[in-house]
This record gives sequence, C-alpha cells and structure tokens, in this order.
Amino acid sequence: MAILQALISYLGKSAGKALNAIFGWAVLALFGTTSPKEQTMLSAVVAAAAAWPILLLGVIVPKIALLIVAFVPMGKSVPSFWLRLIWIALAVLVPIVVGSVVAKRGSQDTMPEPGWKKFLRGFPVTLALACAFLLMLVVAPILRIATVLRRREVVRIPAVMDKGITAVTMAALADTLERHGIALQAAKAPWYQTAPAKILLKIGGRPFAAMASEHIEYRRNPQLELTVLPNETVLRGVPVMVGQARALCAEEYGPRPVIQTFDAGARDLEWHAKRVWSIYLEQPNAHHRSEVLEHRVTELSAQLSRLNLPWDEWQIIYRLLLQVDRALHGDKPLLEHAQRVEERDMADEKALPAPRNVEKLPARQGLQTALPASVEAMSNRELIGHVIQNATQLAKKEIELAKSELRADLKKEVAMVKGLGVAGLCAIWAVSLMLVACALALGNVIPEWAAALIVAGVVLAVGTVAGLVGWGKRVKKPLEATRRSLKEDALWAKERLA
Repeated sequence: MAILQALISYLGKSAGKALNAIFGWAVLALFGTTSPKEQTMLSAVVAAAAAWPILLLGVIVPKIALLIVAFVPMGKSVPSFWLRLIWIALAVLVPIVVGSVVAKRGSQDTMPEPGWKKFLRGFPVTLALACAFLLMLVVAPILRIATVLRRREVVRIPAVMDKGITAVTMAALADTLERHGIALQAAKAPWYQTAPAKILLKIGGRPFAAMASEHIEYRRNPQLELTVLPNETVLRGVPVMVGQARALCAEEYGPRPVIQTFDAGARDLEWHAKRVWSIYLEQPNAHHRSEVLEHRVTELSAQLSRLNLPWDEWQIIYRLLLQVDRALHGDKPLLEHAQRVEERDMADEKALPAPRNVEKLPARQGLQTALPASVEAMSNRELIGHVIQNATQLAKKEIELAKSELRADLKKEVAMVKGLGVAGLCAIWAVSLMLVACALALGNVIPEWAAALIVAGVVLAVGTVAGLVGWGKRVKKPLEATRRSLKEDALWAKERLA
C-alpha cells in the first residue's frame, strides 16, 4: 500500500508540473507580462477555462458533474432541471469572461479588429485551453509510467522565450553539451510534444500566435533527449546525463533573453539582472569590477531579500545574481571553469606541450563577449558620444510614448467632464424644483411644496453620486508610464557609463 501511494503521489506531481508549464504559457501568451495584482485574477480566468469541460459535463449529467467538483452526492429530491440550468449558465459565462478579459487586456494581435470579435474570441480560447489541459492530463501519467519503467528521468526547466530564438537557443545548448562530451543529433519531435501547441494554434488562433509554434526544436542521442519549447526546456534520459545537462542549461540561460520565472516580482528582478549582465558583456574589459554594476547587483539582491517569492523562483533569481557577480569579477561560468581546469590537469599529466590558445573555447552563439571593432576602437569621448546618441533616440521614443499616454489621459478627462456635466444638469434641475417648491409653498402650504422638496432632494442625491463618480475618473498620476520609463532610461545611461 505504501508503494502504491508513493507511485500515485509521484505521478500526480509529474502531471502537475506539466500542467503548470502549459498554464504559465497560456497566461503569458494571452496577457503578456502582468503586475502582481493582476496575476491572481488572470490565473483564475485561465484555470476556469481549463475546467470548462466539467461545466459542459454538468449540462449533460448535472449530478455527476457536481459530485466530481464538490465530492458531494445530491439527493434524488433535488430537481435536475434547475441544476442543469446552473451548469448551462456557468458554461456560457466562463467563455464570456475569458473573452472580456482578452479584449480588455488586448492580446498579442498586431492587426486591429472589432471589439465584438475579441469578445467572442473567448469561446475558441477557452476550448483550446481546455483541450490542451485535457490532453496533458491524460498523456502525462502515461509518459511518467513509461519513463519509470525505462529507468529514465524527466526534468522540465521553466524557460519562456520568443519562439523566434528557440533555434538559436537549441544550437547554443547543443554546442555547450557537445563541449562537455554530450553530442546530440537533430530529430523529429514526438507527437505528444507538438500536440499542445497545435491545439492552441488551430483552435485558439491569434492570441497564442506569439508563443506557440508547431515546429519543435528537438535533439537526442541514445541516453538523452533535449526539447526547447517557447515556454520550457524538457530533458529526458539517463539520470546522470539529465543532471549534467540541467546544470549546463542553468549556465547557458543566464545571460540570454530567457525568462525562467512566472511571478511578476521575480520576472522584474530577473529582467534587471540579465540587463546588467548584457551591459557587462558589451565591454567586459571596461566593466571589469565596475562599482556601478556591482552596486546595482547589490540593490537587486536587497530587493530579492524583501520579496516573498515561491521557493523555486527565489532560488532561480538567487542563482542568477551569483552568476552575474561572478561574471563581473571576470570569472568564467563555474562548470566551464571546472572543465578548463580538468583539461589543463589532463594536459599536465600527459606532459604534452600545448599552444597558448589551447584553452580558448569557441564563443557561444549570441554570447560573444567581444564588441565590434568600431566600438572597441572608440576613445572615451567617442564612447560618451555614442551613449548620448542612443540616449537621444530613447528621448524621441519617450516623446512618442508621452503623446500616446496624453491621448489616453485625454479620454479619461472627457469621461470625467461627462460625469461632471450630468452633475451640473442635475444641480440646475434641483434648484429649479426648489424654486417651484417655494412658489407652491406660497400658494398652498401643505401638500404641493413638500412633494416638490422631496423630488428635489432625490435629484440632488443623483447629481452628487454622478459628480463623485466623474471625479473618481480623473487622471491621478499624469504620464505615469512615461515617468517610469524615463527613470529606467536614466538608469540605463548610468550603467552604460559605468
């Protein structure tokens, strides 16, 4: 019994990891980067879409669906008709909510389309998410059992990237693994890896176009399989090989534009840490032990200590900051350094003379630390001029951003004016009714003027509420995004001059 419970727990944990991977992919593909406040709400929306098949089941067999959801059997006295109506309402409401959120947030579309079409898009998006989740719910346990029987191991590494760089990333990973004695050959990806993306693209359509891809980067050898997806990297094979490949992936993804966290606060820290690393790689000799960059790493570490992040994401940021700090001190990545030391020791044992450039490893694609000759040859004055020129271009972009934000602010001000206009009209009508009431009071003291005053009070209350609502729509923080972007640009220029 204990062995059976352990096996069930193991399978459930593996299926949960697979579902979490698709879940994070769906949230990012639909809504992009989100703030901490929006994260929970958007997660609930996607979770509801994934549970949509249960709602459809409730329409067919209401009591059985309720038993699946609440684990509570319903008595025979409860009428199925009203319970079925509730399930029908929920089955219609969930796609409407998903479509409303997608339309409000604005999906990854580049072509404009009518608002009603975005609203109705919730139905195919909900169906696509539900089908993808259902597929993984069935396939994941089967794959886990097959993996255990073959004495293999599966590791899923969170790695969100643009689908346009998956091929470059796979090439860099394959090159790194080959330098460490693990050669992989390109092959066709298994169907169970391509199926979720095909479902999301065929059924969900445009909201998933930015992330999902039917072409999967896949390489393998008899002991290891490597798959690079836009939302994760999957390692499957002999445990020793998987462990070594996992460590090398952690080093390879460090400076690359690959996001390994899903929490909004963690993503922000990860982005800033990778930016510091990219600045160092532009001119490593000039930025070696830069006080400004080291101080920036210290600031990010202090922010990490104040954030309450999930353990998996906390250690990803912690490891990344350690890697950046090591790079700023001129040290190679730890595993690469260990390999070079091991190669040097082997060369010493063989007592073979080695050329001076024997330790020089081929540069990783996309991670060359050398700058173009035109930039390296610049004097300090020319380099400062280069930074100023880039800052000027940034300023132009900020002006464009300010114009766009002013248009949005103007729309909000127009809404406020409308509300205040209604309040003004109501105030005028209230004063008129008060004057009528006074006139009636002079003519007939008892009933007429009292009724007029009551109506005037109601109109005045309505005007007050409309005025407060209109005032609440005012722009509280003008040009908020522009000011935040300018602050980041100032930080960028400061880091470039480090």
